[in-house]
Amino acid sequence: MLTTSLEILQRAQKNGYAVGAFNFHNLEILQSILETAEAERAPVIIQTTPTYLENMGASAAAGMARAAAAAVKVPVALHLDHSDNLKWIIWALANGFTSVMIDGSRLPLNENIAITTRATKAAHAAGVTIEAEIGSIGGVEDSAETGHSPSGLADPYESQRFVLESGIDLLAPALGTAHGIYKSTPKIDYDRLAQIHNLIQVPLVLHGGSGVPDQMVLEAVAKGITKVNIGTELKVAWARSITETLKSETEPWKVAVKVRAAVREVVRHKIALCGNKGKA
Repeated sequence: MLTTSLEILQRAQKNGYAVGAFNFHNLEILQSILETAEAERAPVIIQTTPTYLENMGASAAAGMARAAAAAVKVPVALHLDHSDNLKWIIWALANGFTSVMIDGSRLPLNENIAITTRATKAAHAAGVTIEAEIGSIGGVEDSAETGHSPSGLADPYESQRFVLESGIDLLAPALGTAHGIYKSTPKIDYDRLAQIHNLIQVPLVLHGGSGVPDQMVLEAVAKGITKVNIGTELKVAWARSITETLKSETEPWKVAVKVRAAVREVVRHKIALCGNKGKA
């Protein structure tokens, strides 16, 4: 059932667990996420980026996501991830997304606040949750090749100002993670996270969750993270499985069934790690 990510995350925040936010890159990955969420009785956030909307076909991608989410009995939010412009925000609001992210993190703080405030007003007018980012999370979004160490971690007091002035519902502060594949173990600044958590009330989001060691994720959740973004690990599981499966199988639906099983294992593990199994 479709709902907003804020509704899902406020409940998680109140009860001390996190929720996995999984990027879908095609139908098989979307199905895997929702099949696992329903089997685990876990609320879940499905999300995709403008890059994938453009390449999957935006209307088709939105349509299949809405239909798939409506067919399951657990709470599901449909989230637009990492839009750096208002065009995609407005499009998502008109196409059934229940959550959107405006990413002005590359801009100076005042400009980030300005574009985020405009996006917030549009989202709230439509009854939709809005997320925004502060600091430089780094890595390469939508690429599994060149993830790297981030720089420019979120300043706690700037984070507080950002939330208060923009009116956002969810904050993604840069804490030491990065998008893509890590070349070395990331270092999350837990003291910074704790300080931000003490200063603001909105749920906090950990971007670049793929490849972060389990114990680090558990500690991040314990210190205030409520939404954990996972994308690259799903793509890697899909790619490895389809490569192996195609060696002996060419019937598309049979390939899809085997690939979904591989992706489901990743989703199942992340749901357990976040602590939201059985929370639907």
